Amino acid sequence: MTKLTQNTRVLDVEGAYNVRDIGGYLTTDGKTTHFRAFLRADGLHDLPESSKTGLFEYGVRTVIDLRRTFETVKSPNSLANMVGVDYHHLNMIGDTNPPGYIPPPEDEWTTPEITAGIYRVLLDERQEVMSETLVTLANSVGHTAIYHCAAGTDRTGIISALLLGLASVPDDTIIADYAFSSHGLRDKLLAEGIPGSLAHVDFALEEPPEVLAPPSAMERTLRHLSDKYGGIEPYVRHIGLTDTHITDIRNMLRE
Repeated sequence: MTKLTQNTRVLDVEGAYNVRDIGGYLTTDGKTTHFRAFLRADGLHDLPESSKTGLFEYGVRTVIDLRRTFETVKSPNSLANMVGVDYHHLNMIGDTNPPGYIPPPEDEWTTPEITAGIYRVLLDERQEVMSETLVTLANSVGHTAIYHCAAGTDRTGIISALLLGLASVPDDTIIADYAFSSHGLRDKLLAEGIPGSLAHVDFALEEPPEVLAPPSAMERTLRHLSDKYGGIEPYVRHIGLTDTHITDIRNMLRE
């Protein structure tokens, strides 16, 4: 693992494919989100000691694992028992499917419409864990927090959108941050095996296939938050965040 340095959005972490700092984004009022506040990531179950040390030296002291219980049992988080790190398992989907949740089909890659539908269900039906995740992040003042799922795209993408929205990052940037997961996901699939449902996709192109993290899925999700709740800040207030929580997140992410 190369030494993790400040002001680098994509972090080279051996054992993972999609670790990114959400710092460096311009906000609607001309500010820039801070580095070393929050990291988004894919699975952290295969980290060598050098990567664990690198993340700790970067400032990571809080880890939020958004995966289902069977995922954490099958592939335990490498940072879960690390001295000086607080590990939280906050199961975003739950071990039983929430009402309206339709798992992606096994024999074909999910469409943007299906993906956005899954996100809507999680935002609407799993509000307690959404709230607990954001509150835990708000309480990580003074150090870096990393949150992750398996691919660093879906569950992680929802939390990233909420954080960036609270920091007044514009929607098109939130969508671009989400879509950039296609790079890490392509690397993961090339290393671990491309499923048959993507056999028709050309992975040799310079840019990764958009289907891996389609921008329209996040665009639909942001529209849902706006149409049903009035936007991201009204949503997080609806699920229980206080003025203090919101202020703490904003102060961690921006001046």
